[in-house]
Order: sequence, then C-alpha cells, then structure tokens
Amino acid sequence: MKHHLVRCISILTIVAVAGCAPRTDKMEPAPGTYAAPGELKFSIKITPARFAVGEPVSLEASLFNGGHDAFEKHFASGCQWDFEVSTENGRVVAPSRMCTMAESELRLEPGELRMILRDWEGSDDYFGASEPLPPGRYSVTAGFVDEHTRVVPMSDPVWIEIVASKTQR
Repeated sequence: MKHHLVRCISILTIVAVAGCAPRTDKMEPAPGTYAAPGELKFSIKITPARFAVGEPVSLEASLFNGGHDAFEKHFASGCQWDFEVSTENGRVVAPSRMCTMAESELRLEPGELRMILRDWEGSDDYFGASEPLPPGRYSVTAGFVDEHTRVVPMSDPVWIEIVASKTQR
C-alpha cells in the first residue's frame, strides 16, 4: 500500500510539473525562412495559385504588427519589405527592384497592417524589359529587404504553379 501511495504521488508530481512548463503559441518558421522580429507577421496570398504566363494574378503581401509596442527599423535604402519569387531550388527570379539610395525608417504601430497589392502576370515586368517565367513550381515569400536588395524570407512560402499558355501547348 505504501509503494502504491508513493507511486501515485510521484505520478501526480510529474503531471503537475509538466503542466507548469511554459507554453508558447509561436510556431517555428518554415525551413528556409527566418523568424520575423518581435510580434511582426508577414504573409502572402496569391489568387489563383495555378496560372499561365500572361493570365492575371492577384498578389497580396502583408506585414502586421501584432505586438503591444510600436516597431521601428532603419533601412539603408528606400526598399523596406517586399515579396520574392524563387524556383524550387531557391534561385530568385522575380521581382526586379530598384531602391532609392536614401536611408529610410519603418514604423508600425501596434495592430497596424501594411499591404502590397500587385497585379502580376508571372513575369518580371517592373520596368518593361521582361522575360516570362518558364512553366514550373515557384515559391513566393515576403520579408524585409536587406542591404543587397534581397528579401529575407520571413513568411511561410506559398507555392504557385505556372503552366504553359494555350499558345505554347
């Protein structure tokens, strides 16, 4: 009886200690992405996710400050955050971007949401000189732009599929 009582007390102690462990609602970022600082959240939405080059596509990138404090960040150029399209093996293929050489500041108040909305056609067509992306699967992410004008992926990747256009089939 004494051993049974000791065993029950031991099990209850283990359960109580395990229940007191700190819990976190934060999920680890997807492989190849980095955690956004503080309570920031980057996200991507593309409609439709399967399309032919030249078909209209709606691309929405968002940045949300879910924290209780304002977020501030200094940038070496006018580019602060954006989306980026990569091949399955990680080679960045879009978009091309030109950034002003002037330093800039980003400030997001608690609960503030910023969005980038673009009509995209599956090509790198920001400055009129574009090549359509070949059919295949591509990953789209969003994040802060670094000093080399590359996006540091901080959103879960969204996979899109570009198919051959009807004229190419």
